[in-house]
Amino acid sequence: MVLKSEDVNYLVYRYLKESGFLHSSYIFQFESQIYQNERENPNVEPGSLIRVLQKGLQYMDVETHLNEDGTARLCTAPFSLVGKHVCSVQPADSTKASASGSSNGTRARGAEGSAKRTPEDSAHGGHTLVHDAGGAGKKHAKPRDASVSGAAAASAAAVATVAGGSADDDDESMDVDVPDTERDAQRAANGGRKQRMVERALLLKGHSAPVFLCAWCPSSANVLATGAGDGTARIWDLAKSPKPDDHPVVLRHEPTAPGTPADVTAIEWNPQGTLLATACFGGSVRVWSAAGELKMTLSHRQVPIVAMRWNKKGSLLVSACLDGSIALWDTSSGTLRHEYRGHTGSVMDVDWQDNATFASCAADRTIIVWRDGDASPVRTFTGHKGDVNAIKWHPSGKYLASASDDGSLKIWSPSADTPVQDFFGHAQQVYALRWLPRSDKAVVASVSFDGTARVWDVQAGACLRVLAAHTEAVHCLAFSSDGRYLATGSFDKKVRVWSIKDGSLFKSFAADDGIHDIQWAAKGRIAVAVANSQVAVFDPLAS
Repeated sequence: MVLKSEDVNYLVYRYLKESGFLHSSYIFQFESQIYQNERENPNVEPGSLIRVLQKGLQYMDVETHLNEDGTARLCTAPFSLVGKHVCSVQPADSTKASASGSSNGTRARGAEGSAKRTPEDSAHGGHTLVHDAGGAGKKHAKPRDASVSGAAAASAAAVATVAGGSADDDDESMDVDVPDTERDAQRAANGGRKQRMVERALLLKGHSAPVFLCAWCPSSANVLATGAGDGTARIWDLAKSPKPDDHPVVLRHEPTAPGTPADVTAIEWNPQGTLLATACFGGSVRVWSAAGELKMTLSHRQVPIVAMRWNKKGSLLVSACLDGSIALWDTSSGTLRHEYRGHTGSVMDVDWQDNATFASCAADRTIIVWRDGDASPVRTFTGHKGDVNAIKWHPSGKYLASASDDGSLKIWSPSADTPVQDFFGHAQQVYALRWLPRSDKAVVASVSFDGTARVWDVQAGACLRVLAAHTEAVHCLAFSSDGRYLATGSFDKKVRVWSIKDGSLFKSFAADDGIHDIQWAAKGRIAVAVANSQVAVFDPLAS
């Protein structure tokens, strides 16, 4: 391996240029004499300097936290490029080992060789992030969307996962460059007005590890389900007073083998709100009644489940695994209806178009449309140059949106092989997306590791809003039911609520730790899954 100064200079130059520091990049280009190159190197992808630094940081993290016998030291303290690292070691019993992988804030996005996760590796949009490019995964900070601890590594040898660091990791918890201070950015986004903070929030306590997921029950505005790295999901009835966290229904997920994690990696209510499906790191799906009674356990492979969705009728449940397989379950009988094999990398997300057709995306950079009853794909979309992290059908089923590590958002039509729109603008990986909840509009929002959210108009082919106030990677978002507001969550410990009408920062909520997931209830309340093992619930319109 050869490290040449001109290569480092070129990466610094590209970083400055991509970040918008045009004058600085121009001066640096001449001072470093890289201007002698006639044109830029097409083999250097955007964000290359950041990725190199991430990999180096993750290697340092692994090196620091390996004991002499090769086992991982379970540390919950953050690790950064600057400042001295002081370990915060957790007890090494099996229960806390599972939790500590999560409390490191990491969510599995796969494993390649020896891999690692960072504080955000949990669920995005209701599923854990697990990448597996070409059969071997690479872990990122999702997420998603459940974390991999040192104890998990022994049981997950099939996916080559070890608590530590992967050479191909992208660390979600890293800071991103912003042109102004956070206060200035907030005021600029809010038209210069003083920022309004959420003053009152209900804190739900009970989980003993980072909370990765939250989901409001469709049939009750007061019922919330959460999933965490402690091996439990919980159902909270917020109508109970004065303390709903005194009596949650606890749904326990036992590890598949001693010492392996049982982190909850996905939760999903059926559309009727009568059943709750939960998935865990061990690879099984459990279906519960709204009261918490276990109805059935579904299992076809002992590998982490990455994504899970009910069809619109609530009669079929699709689950996707780290090994690239997809299972379609008949929940009336509890039987495996079909196993789909089409991806060569970890399936990152799945979503239903209607009651019989769904799509999947993967770390192999493809999107496949499947239909119940057909073993072969209906259509395969290619074009992304990086892992496809998330997909979502438009409410009408007319479009399918996809978000990728290549920094782009693509809009597909079920009847065409090429994208209807290619949206570029994010400087780093696009992590999650949501459609405006209106079937008569084609507006989609995306969030990225570059610290911004963007709102796009499919018909106009234009970016309507750039929402910039976060100071770290943004990886979860949710629209209000009326589509007037968009909430975004980041590991800068902030939830930002934006007005879609003018792009102003309407309100902010400050948590005590990084944000893994946010979900907006039908009647105005936002639930926030926080890495400090708590769930925050607040109404931004009433505060």
